[in-house]
Amino acid sequence: MKRQVWIPLALGIVATYIFLDRRAARYAAEYDELDAAADRADLWGSKQRIAGTGRNFLGRMKEGIGRITGDDDLANRGVVDQIAGAVQDTAGKAANAASDVIRDFNRY
Repeated sequence: MKRQVWIPLALGIVATYIFLDRRAARYAAEYDELDAAADRADLWGSKQRIAGTGRNFLGRMKEGIGRITGDDDLANRGVVDQIAGAVQDTAGKAANAASDVIRDFNRY
């Protein structure tokens, strides 16, 4: 059976597009600079989440390869990358939550 490598790649591209295409609700408010700040925070948070997830994944790969080959230094660097990726993802989640709060505040 032939491996279909392009299927996970296509799913990843579609998921990334859906994740980044979070169209914010626009409200008729006099605070346009708050909407712009919310958009910037949301975009930054989305980028951080994607980068953190990728770093976490690469860290898992490094750790696995390091354990298979017996290279403890590579395995330890993989664990550090996983932690850094988790922190980056959490920062992105916080930025997305802050942008949602800004939009909710601007709604009223």
